[in-house]
Amino acid sequence: MSSLEVAGRRVAIPVGESVIGSDPGAVVVLPGDRVLPRHALLQSTADGQVVVHRADANADILINGVRLGAQPTPLLHGDKVEIAGHELLFVDERRSGSTQYIQAVNPAAMAAAAGRPAAGRAPTVGTGGRVVSLMDGREYVVEQSLVFGRDASCEVVITSKDVSRRHAEIMPTPQGYIVVDSSTNGTFVNGQRVQGQLLLSRADVLRLGDHDFRFYADVAPEPPAPPAAAERRLANTLFGIKAAVPPGATAPPPPVPRSAPPPAPPAAERPAAPEATPVVARARASGSKGELAHLVIRSGVLKGQRLAVRTTLANIGRADYNDLVLPDDSVSTVHAKLQRREGIWVIVDAGSTNGTFADGERVTDDAPLSPGALLRFGEVRAFFEPVDLDEPVQGGSTKVLQAIRLPPEPK
Repeated sequence: MSSLEVAGRRVAIPVGESVIGSDPGAVVVLPGDRVLPRHALLQSTADGQVVVHRADANADILINGVRLGAQPTPLLHGDKVEIAGHELLFVDERRSGSTQYIQAVNPAAMAAAAGRPAAGRAPTVGTGGRVVSLMDGREYVVEQSLVFGRDASCEVVITSKDVSRRHAEIMPTPQGYIVVDSSTNGTFVNGQRVQGQLLLSRADVLRLGDHDFRFYADVAPEPPAPPAAAERRLANTLFGIKAAVPPGATAPPPPVPRSAPPPAPPAAERPAAPEATPVVARARASGSKGELAHLVIRSGVLKGQRLAVRTTLANIGRADYNDLVLPDDSVSTVHAKLQRREGIWVIVDAGSTNGTFADGERVTDDAPLSPGALLRFGEVRAFFEPVDLDEPVQGGSTKVLQAIRLPPEPK
């Protein structure tokens, strides 16, 4: 049985001809001034095949973003039909059955089939992400996220029993794009199975079931080039570093100073050296004043928002009195605590009902967080993005040793 999902409800498509439009007698009634009484026609056969065509020459219909012409076109599981701003999702129940378990695969054979070795991966940034199907050439843009799976609600629908209903997802992070695997049979990148999640590189090949996709994104900027040889020699001269001289070569003469420095005064007349201060190494903070970190929300009603962490101990939960409020039924009243200890951020579960997860692992104790860590509070996913990287690193003081007496040299 085939059906259309529209505005949260599912309408079965009967065998024969069905009308979509504003007419009250239509199988799918759509409101709006731009919807014609008979806008689209569906032809369904007993074996489940459905064909759509325009019911009026002035009807405007988009199939997966492509305008439908005068010729009818068959609908496939997961196709999106857009009529005057209304999106209808075509569902073929025969294509959304249970997942079929497959035997273990040979990663080396898969890498050879993909035609690209795992080495030499080009790093990217979190912009310009897209994947291209190596089966039919279709291109998909990664915006907030890109979900692969057999379910018709996924952005990339793969009608294969080897693919789970919600198989994998690609999401942008401050460090680049990551792929998160949530499947039964696994997601593979360049022939290697993804263990939880993996940071993608440009031109990586993803395999889901028997479908291959090529990943692209903006290339990360290259690190600054090292100084030229002349600049290195100048730096060595300024800091008193002697360069190595090859065997048989003559060392160049030392540079002649422009003006000889005055002779140093006797030790008794020299001024006292100022007290030494510890060396402090600092990194530039990328956040606004008072913001120590951010939670970049990736799902739920706050999807796309950045919640600022302004204290070294922040409570996370559904109640309004928390420092970071996540209004979701899967989040407990007080769900977790985010804390910075000696420059390290950790996440602690506060006895929540649905659990706190860090990079796919359930938090049972204090879990240290790295930049870009994927967090999940119940069903709400977020990325952790610290910005307080300006902790001073003290050089410390020098330990004074006792006097060492050496034996007299033999005559």
